Amino acid sequence: MKRIGTVLFTMAILLALAAGNVWANGGQQQAGNTVYVFGPTPDHGWTGSAARFAEEKIAQLNGAGGKYNYVFRAAGSPDAQIQQIEAMLAESKKPAGVVIQASDNMVQAAVERIAQANIPLILFDRLLDGTSPLIREKMLIAMSADNYDIGAGAAYYMVEKGLTPGEAIWELPGDNSAVSVERGAGFREFLTGKRPFNDDQGQAHTIAANKQWTDAQINSAITSSQVANWSRDNAKTYFESYITGKTPQTMAKWLWTMDDEFVMGILELLQTPAKATERGVFESTVKVITGCGGLIALYDVMGRTKASAGNQLYQPDGVAIMSPTCRPGFFVDAIQLMEDHLNGKDISSYYTDKAAKRFLEPPHLVDTASWAANKNNPSWRGFD
Repeated sequence: MKRIGTVLFTMAILLALAAGNVWANGGQQQAGNTVYVFGPTPDHGWTGSAARFAEEKIAQLNGAGGKYNYVFRAAGSPDAQIQQIEAMLAESKKPAGVVIQASDNMVQAAVERIAQANIPLILFDRLLDGTSPLIREKMLIAMSADNYDIGAGAAYYMVEKGLTPGEAIWELPGDNSAVSVERGAGFREFLTGKRPFNDDQGQAHTIAANKQWTDAQINSAITSSQVANWSRDNAKTYFESYITGKTPQTMAKWLWTMDDEFVMGILELLQTPAKATERGVFESTVKVITGCGGLIALYDVMGRTKASAGNQLYQPDGVAIMSPTCRPGFFVDAIQLMEDHLNGKDISSYYTDKAAKRFLEPPHLVDTASWAANKNNPSWRGFD
């Protein structure tokens, strides 16, 4: 009897797994009412802030008592996220939908299984549709920051502050990924007149013909550092190497960095007593330094004076600091679009590129003046 019971139990497990695999392999089993939202651990940085926005939105939707139950799955690594997806695919009921901010390209095969199972799918921020035809075919929409526009916005701001063709620019890239490549291309293409800057109000800004750069000026005037890999400490190291020995005659007036952490690192370096000479050159020469992201600590630098109580970070006199920022809160939009789709609404009007089923979030340009005017706007909320 014990052997028969064991056999029956084993058969039941196999049948259950087989039933689960029916929908996981693209079968037509009816979906449940659970929507999974996969994202990063909500700890720090832009992605952490995006995750906190997602959690707030999920609590709101679940609290409203709608048809669908939203579940957030946070992962600290690609391996952890893959395991979470595999666990979801092994469940007996098919999910109603999936919204995912992929940890990186390692997750692609797992996301392809979601697409293969015909589960409604929305991609956020880190997209996989450029490398996977299956995902591109099956997804409802792919939503990301417009990195070309971030670069174009930085160039537009510098031109508005007086940048003229052929002036020296120092560039500090983020890494070797598409994010940095697109930001660098957008910066250069705005200066050469090949690309407009499209702001968050829907306005397109182009460079005047008499201010456009030639390709030769781009190649000779922009000095690009090695990539800093999004590290504040690396930014300090590479900027220290650049500024050592510089004079007001040899120092670039325009510093184009790709992350707010880089700006913070540079300011931290310059505030040390040992860098008094370099600080003097910086303040007497530099017109603009840009970051990117929306770091609250950098907003604090923009928004305070040197005399403000509790403000310990160096603030350069006469240097404009600007951060082209895409709101991490548009993770909320991705979740709402899934809710709309599941309730029968057409979400195609949200595409900024209909052929690619893409939405690109434009940046807002945050400096001292714009932050003061908009700091109470939820869309301008920063992260720590």
